[in-house]
Amino acid sequence: MGSLRRAVSASLLAASLITLSAACGREHPAAGAHPSRSTGGTSPSRPGGRIDSGRIDTGLAYFASTSGGAPEIHTVLRDGAGLDAFAGHFGRRADAITAKARNTDFSRTALVGWSMTTGCARWPSATLRRSGDRLVLVAGRHPSPPPECFAPFHLIAVFVVPKERLPSQPVFS
Repeated sequence: MGSLRRAVSASLLAASLITLSAACGREHPAAGAHPSRSTGGTSPSRPGGRIDSGRIDTGLAYFASTSGGAPEIHTVLRDGAGLDAFAGHFGRRADAITAKARNTDFSRTALVGWSMTTGCARWPSATLRRSGDRLVLVAGRHPSPPPECFAPFHLIAVFVVPKERLPSQPVFS
């Protein structure tokens, strides 16, 4: 009887761990392509200088990839009030977000705030790409997530983007 109980317990534990690791290994659809499948090079542009595809950010004003939950948000921040509202969703991180992006020249630049769960992969960086009106977050190179996943990672990124590179009606993917 004791060995049957142990066998059933071990089977239930194994099934639970497999289910948990499968759920943690998934990337959110907004994660974009894995870096090994991304294309490099220059971005073609439309007449008038608008960027049609490729990387559009000029860097990160703020980036964090940590375990723990946070709301999933993606938005274009066109002024200081928008930055404050975005940062306000992240509790104790709000001051750090606004401090890092405080000197943004909103007359020429917009910020794109993006927060999402990345599964069990800790991202060291990310870039923002555009394809038509779609904005896509792409992970920087990172190791594969461990087979045992106990807590998913969440990232908060604030990208610096020249206004002329943003679509007028962005669609977040």
